Amino acid sequence: MKNNIKTENIKMSTINEKAEDLVLKEEVSTEEAQLDKPITFGLLMMYGIPTIIAMVIMNGFSIVDGVFSMRALGVNALATISLLGPFFILSMGVGILFATGGAAVIIKKIGMGHFEEARENFTFMCIVAFIITITVTIISFLFPEWIAELLGATDEIIYYTAKYLRIAIWTIPLFAIGQIFNQFLIADGKPMLGMGITLLSSVIGVVMSAIILFVFELGLIELAWGGIVSGVIPLVIYLYLFTKKGNKNGNIYFVKPKVDFKALGEIIYNGMAVFIPMASTVLLMTVKNNVVGRMDGIGTMGIAIVGMVMAIHGALVVVFAGYMQGIGGLISFNHGKGNHDRQKKLFRLNLKIVPIISIITYIVALVLSYQLMRIYVPAGTEIHELAVRGLRIISLSFLAIGINTFVAGHFTSLSKGWVATILGLVRTVVLDFGLVLILPVIFGLDGVWMTMPIAEGIAIFLSLGLLFKFGKRYNYL
Repeated sequence: MKNNIKTENIKMSTINEKAEDLVLKEEVSTEEAQLDKPITFGLLMMYGIPTIIAMVIMNGFSIVDGVFSMRALGVNALATISLLGPFFILSMGVGILFATGGAAVIIKKIGMGHFEEARENFTFMCIVAFIITITVTIISFLFPEWIAELLGATDEIIYYTAKYLRIAIWTIPLFAIGQIFNQFLIADGKPMLGMGITLLSSVIGVVMSAIILFVFELGLIELAWGGIVSGVIPLVIYLYLFTKKGNKNGNIYFVKPKVDFKALGEIIYNGMAVFIPMASTVLLMTVKNNVVGRMDGIGTMGIAIVGMVMAIHGALVVVFAGYMQGIGGLISFNHGKGNHDRQKKLFRLNLKIVPIISIITYIVALVLSYQLMRIYVPAGTEIHELAVRGLRIISLSFLAIGINTFVAGHFTSLSKGWVATILGLVRTVVLDFGLVLILPVIFGLDGVWMTMPIAEGIAIFLSLGLLFKFGKRYNYL
C-alpha cells in the first residue's frame, strides 16, 4: 500500500513538473519569438532603426519650441528655453536611468526565465521613479529663481526664465516615466509601437506650439502648458499598455509590487552608467552657458547661440543613443541566457555598424549645417554665421561619440554599469569639463565648441581599451 502511494506521489510530482515546464515554455516562446533569434544585420536594424527614428523625431520635435520661440518671440525667449534645457535633461535623465538600468536587470531575468520576479521589479521600479520625479518637480516649483540663476540666467531674462520654469517643470514626471515605458515596449518586442507613441506625442507638441504662438500669438507661459498636454496623452496610453489586459501577448506588465531594494539597487547601479555622463553633460552645458553669458559683446545672444548649436547637435547625437536603446535588450537577453556565440556575433556586427553611423552623422551635420541653422534665424545675420561655425566645429565629435556611446551602452546591457560609469566620467568630468575652463579663455567662442571633439577623441582610446580588456571575461570576444 505504501509503495502504491509512493508511486502515485512520484507520478503526480512528474506531472506537476511537466506542467510547470509547459507553462515556462509557453511564456518563453512569446519572448523567443522576439528576442531569441539568430543575430543578423536585419535583426539589428529591426530593433535599432525604429528607436533611432523615434529618438530623432522626439528630439527633433523637442527643438521646435526653441525654433518657434525664436521666430515668434525673439532671442530672449530662445535664451530662456536654452538655459532650462540642461535642467530638463537632468530631470528627464531619471527616467533614462531607470529605463536603461531596469532593462539591463529585468530583461536579463526574463532571459533566465524569472518572469514573475521581473514583473514585480518592473512595477516597483516605476513607483520609485514616479516618487523621485514628482519630488524634483515640487522642489523646482518652490525655488525657480534660484534654479534660473544657477543655470546662468542674465538679469535680462531671469524673471521670464523662473516664470516659465514653474509651469514647464510639471512635464518632468510625464516624460521621465514615458522614457521607462518606451524602453520596456522595445524590450518586450514592440519597437514600432514605441516609435508610434513617441511620434504621436511629438506631433501633439508641435501642433499645440504652432497654435499657441502663431494662431493665438500667445507667449512662453502658454507654451509651457502645451508641453504638459503633449505629455499626458501618451502617458495614459502607456499605462494601459502595461496592464495585463493591455499587454496580453507580452511578458512585461504591472503586477502587485514587491519591495526589492536589492534589485532596485542593481537597477540604479547599472542606470548610473548612463545617468552620470548625462549629469556631467548637464553640468558642462551649465558652465558653457555661464561662460558665454559673461563674454563681452555676446551675453544673452551667446546663450541663444549655444542653445541653437547644442539642440541640433543633440538631435543628431541621439542617433547613437537610439541605436543602443534599440539593441540593448538583445545584448541583455543573450547575456542572461548564456548564449555566447550570439553575443560574439552581436558584438562583431556592432563594431562594423557603429563607425558607419558615425561617419554618416558627421557628413549630414557638416553638409546641412547652413540649412539647419536657418531653421532658427535668417541666413546672413551675425547670429546665423556664429551658429553655423559652431555646429561645424562641434560636429567633429560625431566621429568618436559613436564608439564611446556603444561601449557605454554595451557594458550597461551586460549589467556592468561601473565600466560605463568610469568611461562617462572621464569623457565629461575629466576631459570636457577641464577643457571648457581653458579653451574659451584662449579661443573665445570657438573654444566652447572645440572642447567636445577633443574630449571625445581622447576618450575613444579608453573605450577601445575597455572593450578588449573585458572581452574574454564577458564572453563577447
